[in-house]
Amino acid sequence: MALALASALALIIALTLGWNSPRPTTPPDWQAPNLPLVLEILPDESVVTLLNHLSSDFTLEVNASTPSDPVSDFDGYGLVYRAQDSANCYIFAIGSDGYYAVLRVAEGAETLLVDWQQFPHVRRGGQTNRLRVACTGSTCRFYINDEYAATVEDDTWLVGDVGLWGSGLGGKGVTVQFVDARAWETVEEEITHSRSDK
Repeated sequence: MALALASALALIIALTLGWNSPRPTTPPDWQAPNLPLVLEILPDESVVTLLNHLSSDFTLEVNASTPSDPVSDFDGYGLVYRAQDSANCYIFAIGSDGYYAVLRVAEGAETLLVDWQQFPHVRRGGQTNRLRVACTGSTCRFYINDEYAATVEDDTWLVGDVGLWGSGLGGKGVTVQFVDARAWETVEEEITHSRSDK
C-alpha cells in the first residue's frame, strides 16, 4: 500500500513539474501538404479534416492554436488518428482552458477514453500547442508540448488515416490554425523515452 501511494505521489509530482519526453530526432517520414490551414468552426459544430496518410504504428505530431479568440474557454482542437472516415476515428483534443481528452468516435458517437481533465502544460488562450501521439499496436501514448499526458489501450482500429479536429463548444464558434502536421513511421524513440509505465 505504501509503495502504491509513493508511486502515485511521484507520478503527480512528475506531471506537475514536467515529465519531458524528447521529440523524434530524425526528419519526419511524412509532412502534411497545404499547411498552415485555418478552420472556421461554427458554434456547436465539430469538424474533422483527414490528411490522406494511412498509418498503423507511428508517431504523429501537430502544432495548432486558436488565434482569433485567445480568451475563449469554449473551444477544442487537436489531432485525429487511425480514422476509418470522419465519423469513425480517434481524437486527441485540448481546449484553450487548459483541459485535454482522448476520444473514440464511432458512427459520430463520442466515447471518452480519457475524460476531459486539466493539464498544467497546455498553453492557454491563443498560444500554440504541440500535440503528439505515439502508437504501437493497441497502445497509444499522448504528449502535450513534449510532456507525457496519458496512455490508452484500445484495439477498435489499428490502422487508419490521420487528420485535424476542431470544435466550437458551448455555443461559440472558433477559428483554429493548424501550423503543421508530421509523422514518423517508427515509435522506437518514443517508447524508449516514455516513462508512463513506471
